Amino acid sequence: MQITTRAFQIEDLPACLQVEAEAVPSNHYFKDVLDYFTTTKGELTLGLADGQIAGFGKLTVLFDGSAWLELLRVAPQFQRKGVGAHIYKRYMAQIQELNCPGAAMYTGVRNVASAALAEKNGFRRGQEFRGMSLDVSAAPAPAAAEMSLVQDKERACRLLDPLAEQCGGRLSINHTFYRMNESTYGGFVSNGWVFENPDSALVMGARFQPAKALYIAALAGDKQQALNFAVAQAKSRGVPKITAHFPPADSAMEEFYRQNGFTLDPSDDVVMER
Repeated sequence: MQITTRAFQIEDLPACLQVEAEAVPSNHYFKDVLDYFTTTKGELTLGLADGQIAGFGKLTVLFDGSAWLELLRVAPQFQRKGVGAHIYKRYMAQIQELNCPGAAMYTGVRNVASAALAEKNGFRRGQEFRGMSLDVSAAPAPAAAEMSLVQDKERACRLLDPLAEQCGGRLSINHTFYRMNESTYGGFVSNGWVFENPDSALVMGARFQPAKALYIAALAGDKQQALNFAVAQAKSRGVPKITAHFPPADSAMEEFYRQNGFTLDPSDDVVMER
C-alpha cells in the first residue's frame, strides 16, 4: 500500500465527511468549520492510501506563531497502517517551513494511541486539563453585573499574566490550548474574548461553532460575578452550553463550578507539546 499526502481541495469534502463518520462515533464538526480550516494559516492535509482518501488532519498557526495540530481522523480500515504517521511527517515539514516556535495538540488522557503517535514525533506530555460543562437552558438566569471588553493588549497582559499558574500556562477556547503570552493576549483581545470590571476578569469566547458553546478560559477576582456574566451572555446569545477548563489539581475551581451546576466532561485532556 502506498501512502501519500496532499492538501485538501473542496471536491474532497464528501470523502472526508465519510472518513470522519467512520473514525469517530460523535462530535462530527468538520463540515461546520470547513471555511475556518481552509482560510487559516496552515495546511489541511489529506492522507491517501493508493490514492484513496484515508485520513486528514489540520495544522493551524496560532496567534503567537506556534503550530496547533487538530482534527486528525483516519478511517478504521487504514488505522495503524502509516496514514497518521505520514500526516505527522507533513506536519513536521510545515512547522519548519513556517518557522513555528513550538507545536502542540491535545488528546484524552486515556487515548494511548494518539499520545503515542505524538511522542514518536518528538512531543512530550504536558499539562492536563479538566473540563466541566453547564447546560445553560437548565440554569437560572443570574443577576449579572456589567463587564466591559478589554480592548488593549497591555491591559490584557496585566490582567492575565498573574493567572498563568492557576491556568496551567494555557487558555482553552474550543479545546485549543493557547500558550499564555503577549501575542496570545493580543489575539484574544482582537477576537473580543477578554472582559473586566473593577471586581472581576473573564476570558470567554468561541473559536468556531459559536452557536453551540461558549468556553471559559479563565476567571479572576469575583469569580461568581464573572460566571454570572458568562451565563447571562450565553442566554442572551441563545448558546446552549458553557464549557470551562482548568488543571485537575485545582479542586477549589472544580467545586466552584460544581456548585454552579456544571458537570464533569467524560475525560480529562492532556496537552502534548514540543
